Amino acid sequence: MENMERIKSLVGESITESNLKNVDCYVYDKFALFIQSAGFCEFAIKENHVHPSYMIIIEFGTDDFLNPPKIELKKNYYLASILSPNIPHEDKGVEFPNYYTIMIDREYFESQYSLYSKDKKVFKGDQFLVCHDILKMLHLFAFESSKNMMNAEITLECQTKLLTHWIIRSLLGENYDMRSVSTNERIGRVQTYIELHCGEDLTVSNLAMNANMSVSNFNRLFTKEVGTSPKNYLTGVRLNKAIKLLRRNDFSVSEIAVQCGFSSLSHFSAAFRKSYDMSPSDYREKYLK
Repeated sequence: MENMERIKSLVGESITESNLKNVDCYVYDKFALFIQSAGFCEFAIKENHVHPSYMIIIEFGTDDFLNPPKIELKKNYYLASILSPNIPHEDKGVEFPNYYTIMIDREYFESQYSLYSKDKKVFKGDQFLVCHDILKMLHLFAFESSKNMMNAEITLECQTKLLTHWIIRSLLGENYDMRSVSTNERIGRVQTYIELHCGEDLTVSNLAMNANMSVSNFNRLFTKEVGTSPKNYLTGVRLNKAIKLLRRNDFSVSEIAVQCGFSSLSHFSAAFRKSYDMSPSDYREKYLK
């Protein structure tokens, strides 16, 4: 296996080619993807083994979870978990595994994570959600790393950074579903406008004008392209912004309501409770705990 030295640097020096006989390995420098294609990885089931790098497991929602869900699963998202370096663990052997394993170099992961948070947290199997669309990038990484194409190291370097940041953002709750981004030029432009101006007093009429369309045609096309109405999409963007501000604990709930474009605290609380089945204050308290 020509990448065995790189694999050892990420997985551990004691791993052997025989351990990986059931596994397809896609490796580039600081990032590796392992797909158990013919059975379980023999190294993974060793008792109390450790890795020098960060390990991320993405599961595909079967009844036989490798790590049973401790968080609410959502449509179009997979369950993922992360383990910091040198944390002893043992995976159960699954005859037909339904998960991908990602290993990211410790120094590289921590350098990228520090761009988002100065908290040097130790992850012990922490679970989070990751959008289905990450598989597109993982498969592209696998294709590129296995084909030896001209200038592959350039694209693999870019893919490594993109995937690492995608994972970190997902871990921090900043998920996004690429399928919700319209390929229609006018609708895509409105989506970008909403993201930038969601704290302002926006109406469907304003948005239709931005798209240079009548309100009825805009409503119909937006819903067709995005899968939800402009009004519901705007509320969703505002709530996502509110979630991030609630986690930071820098502003009062009333201030967050204003910053996110809600007409009143009661309007914000009602919309938040409808989506998350709790009040903004309860969410903040639960998150901080």
